[in-house]
Amino acid sequence: MKAEIITIGDEILIGQIVDTNSAWLGQQLNPLGWEITRITTISDTIDEITSAVDTALNRSDLVIMTGGLGPTKDDVTKSALCTYFNTELVFDEATYVHVEKLFRHFKREVSEVNRNQAYIPANAKALFNRFGTAPGMWFKTDRGILVSLPGVPYEMKCIIEDEVIPRIQSMSSDVFEHRTIVVSGVPESIISERIASVENSLNHNLKIAYLPHYNVVRVRITGRGTVRQEVEDQLDKAKQQIVDIMDEHVVALTDERIEHIIGKLLHERKQTASFAESCTGGYVAHLVTSIPGCSAYFPGSVVTYSYENKTDVLGVDADILWNKGAVSQEVVEKMATSIRIKNNTDYGLAISGIAGPGGGTDEKPVGTVWMAVSDQHSVISKLYTLRGDRSQNIERSANLALELLRKKILKLI
Repeated sequence: MKAEIITIGDEILIGQIVDTNSAWLGQQLNPLGWEITRITTISDTIDEITSAVDTALNRSDLVIMTGGLGPTKDDVTKSALCTYFNTELVFDEATYVHVEKLFRHFKREVSEVNRNQAYIPANAKALFNRFGTAPGMWFKTDRGILVSLPGVPYEMKCIIEDEVIPRIQSMSSDVFEHRTIVVSGVPESIISERIASVENSLNHNLKIAYLPHYNVVRVRITGRGTVRQEVEDQLDKAKQQIVDIMDEHVVALTDERIEHIIGKLLHERKQTASFAESCTGGYVAHLVTSIPGCSAYFPGSVVTYSYENKTDVLGVDADILWNKGAVSQEVVEKMATSIRIKNNTDYGLAISGIAGPGGGTDEKPVGTVWMAVSDQHSVISKLYTLRGDRSQNIERSANLALELLRKKILKLI
């Protein structure tokens, strides 16, 4: 069955905030057999909301809409839905009792504006919002189901989990399953060529998508059908065929980012790693510490940005810095070795580069990045010349450095 998502908010359209609600909703709905066919973002106006709802209900069985349910004048979703369904707002006593309870908890009186949160369109069923004052709303129409939810992510999520999923999980008999293979060091075009025989032989209900991201490509196989075991068997067969072809370039058999992969490798081997960063400014450490339990394999890192800091903290020889420059093989190899020894870790990883937009020269243009990884036996270094803006160069450098560390852990270099 088909589902659509509509997000409401000028703040999304002008780029003030990023729509994370739609991604999360897709992750919840797809395993329940709902095919997300469209995600639409619209402005906070009655005309846009009514038009979007009417169009979506004409082509989808389920429409989930987020945003515009706050207590202020710019939140017009309830008014728009009353206009669309030709109905009026009615007072929902259960919602108001909850609003009162929330305000008593904070020792505040319920204002008229907040009391209005308890009004919902007469043809709607209120969906309990345990974290906020705005209830979700469930509309059953001749064409399909419309669900209107607050845009605040944690409020939206709790209503989906508490109220919406129990209602929709048995509505669709469709099966959607995915398998993901993470491939490193090979561009998507080459991967596509190598696995063309597999892709061409797939059943009509299976398809392959390529999702590149900074030196890795996630190859996702999607299957759909009505019998789950049949779909799973077809996916597993295709997945194994691709793994056999890509062989040593496969870094993960599930949808994982490089920081997850590094964490698992270090944890399984009871090993540790520490980092010395310059141009990435601690971004590698940020990626690694985003994983719960990372303290078992990551004791810490340093950001040594200036020449003086590299010398004082990591013992990089000043003559090397001035003669070779901070962005050089000699400097990153010293940084990688020093941080490993200082932190008493199995591996030391170092990065130094020119992220931009300024600072480049003819010899070392913007995007020039040296990185090195050391263990007790050797130091391996690598030079990259990246193309992108500052943030892209930082993110890509971090991912490339972690990939270098992965290869060192697995003794591939």
